[in-house]
Amino acid sequence: MINLLNCGFFSCPKSRDKGNQDSFVLPTPVGNGFVFAVADGVGSYLGAREAADAATSVIRSIDAKLASDIQSTFTLAKERVDKLAESRQDWVNAATTLSYCFLDDQSLHIGHVGDTRVYVKKSNKLHLVTKDHTQHQELLDDGIFSKRELRDMPGKSTLTAAISRSLALRFQSLKLPINEIVDDNGLINIYIMSDGAHHFWEKRPRLSIETLSKSPKFAASLLRRIERGGPIDDHTLIGASFMITN
Repeated sequence: MINLLNCGFFSCPKSRDKGNQDSFVLPTPVGNGFVFAVADGVGSYLGAREAADAATSVIRSIDAKLASDIQSTFTLAKERVDKLAESRQDWVNAATTLSYCFLDDQSLHIGHVGDTRVYVKKSNKLHLVTKDHTQHQELLDDGIFSKRELRDMPGKSTLTAAISRSLALRFQSLKLPINEIVDDNGLINIYIMSDGAHHFWEKRPRLSIETLSKSPKFAASLLRRIERGGPIDDHTLIGASFMITN
């Protein structure tokens, strides 16, 4: 049996007058597990927030069977976003990223598209388990440039995949066994961040062991870091700690 021990969370706009294009689902019981998600509406297009909400509405309504079926879940999310885009002419290019986790007592199921990220804590570090759908990541995967060479090149945030009526459905699907994600203390710590949050984490991916292990402390610490540096985008984080009991 999976028990939720604690949860850390924030979702803030870059600028209050422009609103927040991020949408989210906090850890919610589904079957014998929990589901949670972050979606980031692609801000350069009208209907971005509505597209993000359409995607997370699917996650809020799924059962355990659908939650572990990444293909069907993303197909349904695309159908919702496509229908939204058809409802208004100026929303035709509405698009969103989506990263969601479904944790049961056997596995962590992850569905992912775009540049939101999922991290799992192990051995006092956060390990990135998703891969960005961006121009930089594709150039890196193809071996054309190194990380150092890409550092000052444009295209870091240019998406190559998203949930959109104008794009074919493409996503990452992962299934990680429980024994691969349980930490040394017997807990499972999972973090989902939109790009406005993980930008600041990746600049300095270090915090105390206690802070890394307690998601409310992690969320508070990262939010302070973002506020001190000045947000670059809307920023959302969901961190959750779980324990398996018999």
